[in-house]
Amino acid sequence: MDAACLRALRRRGHSDTSIAAMTPEEAFCEYCAYHGIMNLSPATLQMLDKLRGEVAAAH
Repeated sequence: MDAACLRALRRRGHSDTSIAAMTPEEAFCEYCAYHGIMNLSPATLQMLDKLRGEVAAAH
C-alpha cells in the first residue's frame, strides 16, 4: 500500500490489522475522509466504474 495512504489510515485510528482487512475501495474512502472528502462510499466508486465503462463502450 502507498505510504501516504497507510499514514492517513493510521492517523484515522485504524490498526494495521484492520487496514489489511480493508478492500481497496474502503481504504480509498478512508483516505479521502482523512483529507476532508466526506460521505464517499464504495458504492460511489462502483458508480464511477460504471460511468467509465459507458464512456469506453461509446468509443
